[in-house]
Amino acid sequence: MVAEVKIDIDTNEVKAFIKNISKKQKAVITKSLNRVSNMAILMITKRTQAGKLPDGGKMRGYAKGTVKSRKKRGRQTGFVDLTDTGKMFRSLDYTVGGLKSSLFFSNMERAKIASFHDTFGVGKSKIKRPFFAIGDKEEDKIINEFRNFYFKEMGLWAKGKT
Repeated sequence: MVAEVKIDIDTNEVKAFIKNISKKQKAVITKSLNRVSNMAILMITKRTQAGKLPDGGKMRGYAKGTVKSRKKRGRQTGFVDLTDTGKMFRSLDYTVGGLKSSLFFSNMERAKIASFHDTFGVGKSKIKRPFFAIGDKEEDKIINEFRNFYFKEMGLWAKGKT
């Protein structure tokens, strides 16, 4: 006994489906990157203003002269929070392009100050305070948030699953 099966497939429907997924995917990636970029800015700001470094530990304390100056101006001196006027953290921004996001300081004057704190060091002893980074634990949270949000938006993630 010989059985014959004939299958007709309309490839135009398949092509349209794949094209639709591709368009949706680009929009969802951009939306996901916007979400985690905001999250990263908040993480950097909150952690730094709590006096902590990206991978744990505390920033090296203020010099005696800085403590005196900060007290005189009504600023806290218990720990280094890199916040004097708040302008530096308010200028922290991001841009999304293609499949990546970049964090930066939009105000060039504040970017220079951040660079000295983070990379070159400030004061007579050139104390470096590398705050402008994402720690390993923060990176894991960002990756999980991106993944969860992306799959949810693409309709590929069951509600309530992580």
